Amino acid sequence: MLEFTLALVGVGPLPELSMRTCAQQLAMGLSADLIPVACGSEPHSCLQTLVSNRSLSSRPTLLRLCGDAAMAQGSSGSWLEALAAWRCPVLLLAQPNSAGLIPGMAPASVALCHAFGIRLIGLAQLGGEWDRGARRLDGLPWCGLLDLSDHGGAETDELIQSVRQCWQHIDPAINFEVARSAS
Repeated sequence: MLEFTLALVGVGPLPELSMRTCAQQLAMGLSADLIPVACGSEPHSCLQTLVSNRSLSSRPTLLRLCGDAAMAQGSSGSWLEALAAWRCPVLLLAQPNSAGLIPGMAPASVALCHAFGIRLIGLAQLGGEWDRGARRLDGLPWCGLLDLSDHGGAETDELIQSVRQCWQHIDPAINFEVARSAS
C-alpha cells in the first residue's frame, strides 16, 4: 500500500497548464509534496521508488499523473491498474467543456476505477461554473470545484476540505495537522 499518497488523474485530455495549476493548489492546500509522473513510464517501478523514498518526508504526497492513466504500458498494464494493485487512493480531475457540461469521460472513468477496485476519493471539477444541483443529478462522487484562478476562492477551500476528509477516511494514519505545521 502507498501510505500518505494520493494520485491525481485527469479525466480525458486535460490541458497541462490546468493540471499543473490544480495540482499545485491541492498540494499547497493539503501541505503535500507534489510529484509529477508521466503515464508513459513503467508504473510499478515508479511506485516502488516512491515507497522507497517515502521515509524522506513526513508530509503527504500528491502524485500527479501526466497523460492517459488508463492506457496499457506493455506487460505492466495501465497506471490505473497499478494504482489499484498498490491500493493508492485516486482523485479524478474533470474539466467542463465550453458549454459548461461535464464530458462523458467522467462517468466512464469512475466506472473504470470501480471495476479495478481503486480507492476513489471522488471527482474534482477544474474551473468553470459549479452547478451543485447538476452535479448531484449526475450521481458521481463529486468533491467540489477547484477554481483555477490565482486566488482559488471558497469553492476551492471546500474542495480541499472534502478531499482531506475523504483521504483521511481511506488512510486514517495520515495526519494533516502535522503536515500543516511542518510547512
